[in-house]
Amino acid sequence: MITLPDCQALDARDPLRQLRLKFAQPTEDTIYLDGNSVGAMPADAPQRVQDLMTRGWRDARRRGWSHFDWMEKPWLLGEAVAHLLGAGPHDVIFCDNTSVNLFKLLAYACKLQPQRPVIVTQRHNFPTDVYVAQGLAHLLDGRVSVRFIDHPDELPAALGPDVGVVYLSHVDYRSSYRWPMRQANEAIHRCGALAFWDLSHVAGAIAVSLEDDGADFAVGCGYKYLCGGPGAPAWLYVHPQHQEKEWPAIAGWMGHQDVFAFAPDYEPLSGVRRHLTGSPSILANQAMSAAADIWKTVQPADLNWKHQSLSELLVHLLQQRCADLGVVVTSPMDYSQRGGHLTFSHPGAGSVTEALLAHGVVSSFRKPDSIRFGLSPMALSHVDLWNAVDRLVHVLQSGVWQDSRFAKVSV
Repeated sequence: MITLPDCQALDARDPLRQLRLKFAQPTEDTIYLDGNSVGAMPADAPQRVQDLMTRGWRDARRRGWSHFDWMEKPWLLGEAVAHLLGAGPHDVIFCDNTSVNLFKLLAYACKLQPQRPVIVTQRHNFPTDVYVAQGLAHLLDGRVSVRFIDHPDELPAALGPDVGVVYLSHVDYRSSYRWPMRQANEAIHRCGALAFWDLSHVAGAIAVSLEDDGADFAVGCGYKYLCGGPGAPAWLYVHPQHQEKEWPAIAGWMGHQDVFAFAPDYEPLSGVRRHLTGSPSILANQAMSAAADIWKTVQPADLNWKHQSLSELLVHLLQQRCADLGVVVTSPMDYSQRGGHLTFSHPGAGSVTEALLAHGVVSSFRKPDSIRFGLSPMALSHVDLWNAVDRLVHVLQSGVWQDSRFAKVSV
């Protein structure tokens, strides 16, 4: 039986415990289990943005481009988190948003495989991933097509000589199932295809090994576990062997070999930076930099220890205290197959989520009966999980979730 002192003992061993102090604490008695939606705010992010607004926008204005690191931010941010992605320091950039980066790299990957017109992806992938693939096929008037699989076990049968790109989410946004990336990449490469991963539900929660595991391309958002704030820039990764094979799908001026030459013809910038498009999002990048400076100091092994400890603890607490109250853990039991969040079901999941919100626990609901607890290793403690489950027990035992005020479920 797990007790509160057990959770306190785990917190005493936490290698990231001092970094929690670098994040702003909520003004209310609230436990945020929504790291898979919007991550915690670094404590100095508001001051950084305010400083940019005054010294950069109000005072420097045009001169800000040369006085500050606005131009360099996309790759400086990438260098700060590359070690947690298992990427080289010059192989990751922050720019645009996840959907735009998906399009840019999917189109680029397809251009590298002109004799292999099929994209393989999951039918129940995150919607924007599917839409981008369908939109690209529509844009190219059928010269590219999308082949869907319903389950990971179907991937081997879907591979063939016509497949150019396999385009997967590393972690399922509902169940939190985590693909075995290395094994999948080996199968993808054996058939001659390229491996493209969306890491939005894992980056910043669990360290990954993109280059060692053989990923060709990857993208992810900055506002979830990476804690860049709402509307934070997304990131993209291109394996070094692919970086200079083609023009980028969007040839923007920030991806030109000489940005301020204002040359009449496009010449792609060397390396992954050719995928930069227009002017950087200066304010968003400034907020993201507050998180990036924290991530620089995080060791992948410490991140993995903390996330596994939180995830395993939550599974045990839910089974120990809530199994008799209708809760069933639906995420994989094997930790190596779990991503950043943990999903469990309950017949009244939507109303339970609303009742939890009223009792100071922020989580998320997915139809028909799933509740997701997003586990942010940087911002959460083991005691936070004990307290969250304690409030869940109260909500379920008291039956308060059945109150009519919790019938309308928010996003």
